[in-house]
Order: sequence, then C-alpha cells, then structure tokens
Amino acid sequence: MLLPLQALAHAQLRGAQPAAGAILDIAPAEVVLTFNEPLGTLQARWFAPDGSAEDAEARAEGPRLIVTPPAGLAEGTHALSWRVMSDDGHPVGGTHVFSIGVETGAPEASAAPTPWPAALARGVLTLTLTFGVGGLFWAALPDTHVSGTRVPGAQSLALASIPAAGLMLAAQALDMAGTGAAALVSRVAWGMALESPYGLAAMLAPLAGVNAAGARGLGPMAFLAIGLAALSFAVAGHAARAEPLALMAPLVFVHALALIFWAGTLPGLVVALRAPDAALQMARFSRLAVPMVAVLVLTGAALAWRQVETPAALVGTAYGWVLTGKLALVVLVLVVAARHRFSLAPQLAQGAPTARPAFTRSLRVELVLMVAILALTAGFRLTPPPRAMADLPETRAELHLHGRQTMADRVLIQGRPGQNRLEIVPLGADFQPFTPLEVTLVFSGPVEGLEGIELRTERGADGIWRGGPVYPPPGGPLDVVADILINDFRKEMFGSEVTLLS
Repeated sequence: MLLPLQALAHAQLRGAQPAAGAILDIAPAEVVLTFNEPLGTLQARWFAPDGSAEDAEARAEGPRLIVTPPAGLAEGTHALSWRVMSDDGHPVGGTHVFSIGVETGAPEASAAPTPWPAALARGVLTLTLTFGVGGLFWAALPDTHVSGTRVPGAQSLALASIPAAGLMLAAQALDMAGTGAAALVSRVAWGMALESPYGLAAMLAPLAGVNAAGARGLGPMAFLAIGLAALSFAVAGHAARAEPLALMAPLVFVHALALIFWAGTLPGLVVALRAPDAALQMARFSRLAVPMVAVLVLTGAALAWRQVETPAALVGTAYGWVLTGKLALVVLVLVVAARHRFSLAPQLAQGAPTARPAFTRSLRVELVLMVAILALTAGFRLTPPPRAMADLPETRAELHLHGRQTMADRVLIQGRPGQNRLEIVPLGADFQPFTPLEVTLVFSGPVEGLEGIELRTERGADGIWRGGPVYPPPGGPLDVVADILINDFRKEMFGSEVTLLS
C-alpha cells in the first residue's frame, strides 16, 4: 500500500519531498513533486488516513508541482492523488504516499481513468479529416474525372469533422479531469480541455472540414482546407511536441499533408475507374503519388526514429509494438501501390478486360489497409513513446562491507532518499563471489531515531542478490548491516555507514 502508484506517461515524476514511503515527525508545510518537464496543474486531492478526501491547493512552477496540505493533518498514512498535464497535452496521474508519525496503511484513492475514449475520439476525427478533406481536395483537382463533382460521402465526412471535434474535446475533458462522466458537465474540465493542445486541434479540424465542403474548384479554400487538416495533427500529440519542436512539428505537418492526400484520394480513384479515361486518371495519380509517397516515408521514418530512439524499443515497449504493427501495414500498402503502378496500370492502359475489376478490388484492399493504419495511429494515444519514458542518469551509492571471513560489495541504486533498490555480491575471504543460503540487509538511522528497515534479497542468475524497493528517508547517515547465512551452522553480520545523495 505504501508504493507510489505512478502512471507511465509523458511527464514523469522524478522526485518528491517528502519522499515516497517516508515517515515524518510533523506534517510538511508543502509537498513538492518534481517532474522531467514543465507541466500544467489539473488537480490534487488529499486522502487522509481515515479515507476522507478533499481537494488540495496546488500550483505548477516549471517542472514542479507544489501542493499545500490541508490544515490539521492527523497521524497516519496519507495519499496525495495528483493529476497534471504534460507538455504534449496528455494528462498524467499518480498517487504519492507518506506517513506522519506512524504507518497505518495507505487510504484508497480513486482509480485512474483509461485514455481509450480519447484515443477512439481522435481516431474518428482522423477518419473524417482524411477521407473528407482529402477526398474533396482530390475531387477539386483539375483534369480529374470527379472534378466539379463530389466523391461519394466525402462532403458528409468533411462536415462530420464538426461533431467529431466536439467528441474529441469531450473525451479530452474526461481524460484530463479523471472524474468520470461528471467532467462532461464541469465548466472547469471543459476549460482545461480547451487550454490543452488538443483544444487547438479540435478548433482547427472543423475549420478544415467547412472549408473543404465549401470549396469549388482548386482554389484557396481547397488548399486552406487540407492545410488546416494537416495543422490539426501538428499542434498536439507525441511526435508534434517532441524536441526539437521547431523541426518535429513541421515534420508532422508535412507527414499529415501527404497522408491526407494519398489516403483521401482512394475513394475518388474507385469512382474514376468507372470512367472511359480511367487509364489516364490512374497515370496522372501515379505521377502525383510517387513524390507524396516518398515524402510520407521519409517524414514517417524520421518521426518514428525520434519516438523510439533505439531498435530494441520496437519490441520492448507497448508503443513500439503499435508502431511495428503500423509499419507492417505501411509495407503492405506500399506493395499494393507498387502493384498498381507497375502491373495493373499498364494492363489498364492496354485495355485488358480484367484490369478494371482487378484494379477496383485492389484499391479497396488498399483503402481497408489505410483505415487500419489510421486506427493504429490513434492507438498511440494509449501509450507514451519510449523517448518520453527515458530515465534520468542513474546514480549509485556504493559501499564495501567487510567482516571477519566474509565481505560484500553493496550498491544502492539511485542512492538518494525515496524509492531505491539494492544489489549485493557476497565475497569470501579470497575476494571471490560465493553463494550463501540467505542475504538480508538492515537499514537504520540512529541519529534520526529510525528503527531498522529489514530488506530480504534474492539471488539472480548472474549471481547478484537483489532486493527492493526500499525507502531510505532523508536526513543523516544510515547504518547498513548485512546478515549473511553462509550455511546451516554459520552466519556473519557486519555493517558500515552510508550517506545518501540529496
């Protein structure tokens, strides 16, 4: 119950005062949570040992969240439930636990909301913009068979961006407030959603849809529509808010522009295949599609590399698995597109009787694959990218313990107050590692009056004994005693002192 319940996400908690799991003599004047990036305050709720809860005053100062505790804190274990907004607009929540005087078990805090409604709403808006705005842009191009007409359903989809944007804003309010359906009738929750990057995206999307629906011919409105649609992707989300922002946001804009054009034209191409000049239409599209595909692949590769940073992250993180699935679908789409250009298009130009129906079926397959790609793209909302989960450089407090016949090299990972884990290597008199039956460590703080904290360890396959987490408190030096059971008849205890980093 004393473990901090922190969600892995974009703004990461890096430290806290008082430390997680600490036992304080008196109530703190304030609780300071330090994150890895500047943040916006959403809410802080205080849970007392008796389970009662009340809102707490909180403010953000750069990467720090400063919370003023309620007056008259009782003895026992307290839980601070916090929720902040990351720089990219995604909310992050967790619970920070510490005790005053004595541990009584952490009070139960409310469960964190799931982000899937926000991901679903983002996916719906993506579909309306891609096939609505993109389809109307293709229809507005001169010399296309659908020029001056409408791709079936494109105008309705473009106008559907208005309710879809409202749906995304509502889902963002739910996610940011973390209070369930009550957020939908909360002016504060809606205000927070509007102030987030997704609020700007939700305003740009309907403008794109309305301009696309009202465009007549390839004029300024058509270009403005597709530009606004791409911009709505470039103002919010993982990739758009990564550093360096001056490079990543334009890359997202260009990537979205190419994707909207390519995917949005597919329904129009199915219509164009019914025309007598279908071969000319396909040849013309190929000339436009080749540079668009090149732009899409190059910008997509740059964005993906910035997000995962290492090949291992492709299979070692949830974000990497979503990206791997998306890349596999992209490869399939490229194979289908290559078949169109080098096989079906020449057959259509030669008048082969089977070319037209085969081309139609293949375009529909490509269309289904594009929808799946867009769905996976919306799925990125559910998990932070590996570059956002990178840890700070790890510090290590190292200590060599020496007994009469046994020694130990001990490492306290992190080596600072708060959550730590421990590694220990037992050594014999010959300074060589050996395998005892048990290894237990005891931390105590005589200066601070801290009674012993016992930590049992387990031996790993590499011969290193590991234990934790343990929460050494801030303050003076700690006494560390190693209790090593050598065999059934012998054990040795020896210790030393360690001072943690602040």
